[in-house]
Amino acid sequence: MKTGYIIGIDSGTSMVKAALFDMQGNEICVASRSTPVEEPHFGWSEFDMDVDWKEVAGVISDLMGKCGVDKKEVLAIGLGGKGVGVCFLDKDNRPARKGILWNDARCAGMTREWIESGKMEQIFGATANWLMTGDVGILLPWMKEHEPEVLERTAHFCLNTNWMCYNLTGEFGSNATDFYSQIDETRTYSDKVMEIEGILDLKDKFLPLQEPWEICGHVTEQAARQTGLAAGTPVASIGWDVVCCSAGVGAVDDGQANIILGTSGVIMLTMPKFAHSPMLGCQTIHNIPGKWQQLIAPLTGTPNSDWFVNNFTCADKLQAEKEGRSVYALFDEVIDKVNPGCDGTIYHPYMNAAGERAPFTNTNARGNFFGLNLHSDRHVMQRAVYEGMAFANKHCLDAYTSPVSDIRLSGGGSKSPVWCQIFADICKAPISLPGGTEFGAKGVAWNAALAAGYFGSWQEASEAFCKVERVYEPIAKNVSIYADLYEVYKAIPYALFPAWEARTEFLKKHGFQG
Repeated sequence: MKTGYIIGIDSGTSMVKAALFDMQGNEICVASRSTPVEEPHFGWSEFDMDVDWKEVAGVISDLMGKCGVDKKEVLAIGLGGKGVGVCFLDKDNRPARKGILWNDARCAGMTREWIESGKMEQIFGATANWLMTGDVGILLPWMKEHEPEVLERTAHFCLNTNWMCYNLTGEFGSNATDFYSQIDETRTYSDKVMEIEGILDLKDKFLPLQEPWEICGHVTEQAARQTGLAAGTPVASIGWDVVCCSAGVGAVDDGQANIILGTSGVIMLTMPKFAHSPMLGCQTIHNIPGKWQQLIAPLTGTPNSDWFVNNFTCADKLQAEKEGRSVYALFDEVIDKVNPGCDGTIYHPYMNAAGERAPFTNTNARGNFFGLNLHSDRHVMQRAVYEGMAFANKHCLDAYTSPVSDIRLSGGGSKSPVWCQIFADICKAPISLPGGTEFGAKGVAWNAALAAGYFGSWQEASEAFCKVERVYEPIAKNVSIYADLYEVYKAIPYALFPAWEARTEFLKKHGFQG
């Protein structure tokens, strides 16, 4: 195998990371920079495209200066970044306005109207994708009404990955993972869905598509001066950062799933064929040759555990500080002694202000502890929080029509051995932990190596870069306990729908928030 290095760029919502990998997938060096998010009005979320590129170029330069590798040893560069949202470029390929991010909520009212009218379900039927409030398919109709002059100046719609690619290579490198919500099972733009959305007249402003496993361009002389890279270095682009993470953990074969246990939950399952999930809200991704991936994104994430620790564990935090270690490391010790199932104590992790979006959608949903008694101490409750988040992910996994055989766990929560074992027991499946930390960057890195011709297939590249370091096998006794408790867990939210609605009316009546 050729010796050298691959760089992966992961340009997230508020931070861009650049990571250097050798050809065996070992993470050699990482650099990062903040990328500012702007909120010009309440609920809006935008970014300055020129500032974004400045920070991307800067972080690549930082990496090259930090790692001490000769620029000629960098064989290829992979790009991944902010998904959903939309950017606007004029005829000179300059920004026509600020870019709009995935978490923008200016279209929340329109989104509700489309759901109530059945239009959203029509869109789902055409593409197997449920539009978010910050999706291009709903942002462009809003732009027609509120900023038509911007659309008149716009020659191309793009995302920040395309913008990075253009600044690096002079080419846009757009593919089916970028504006995936506008693409059907033919992996091309859907006239049907654009007609439903009322944007078919804007179709020619969408960038032409190529495959994500192809080289999209080569580093220009100007970009070489800005980044410290060698001119002519090949560049490939996958697209959305969560898609890149799934590739980075090696979840690329049928039945392999990636659960990102981070701020928000993200589950991606690789499938052999295009399929509509019975659960509305899924996203269908076109990333792997001959295969499909479905994404389910519950709002349950590690803030649940952070909330409990910050509010109820003062004594544990003091003890951990005295011992010079993390409170989460201490919790791994103490909650490992708590009985699996917490003697019937159940936690529902619906703590987000937006309620829950998967596997059911209910903006009124809120968290709760069920089954507390006088013996329920903070350690029982903390374990119940861990179990509740695993149950929530299991609830989503059950919504898939394709079987799940292997789960790759990533994100901050995967650092807890106790939590990993809980996931294995509740999901009744092996939980695999790949080596490394920057999985988004790793995913685009090996994709770039493949595109540049250093591997013969996705599987070969994935196996070279994504080595499993530890596997948690389900414990039979615990599996039995959790299978019974899971049925109780599932029954409670649906029983609470009327109560949640009544609570919301109470809040409105008295001017409360929550």
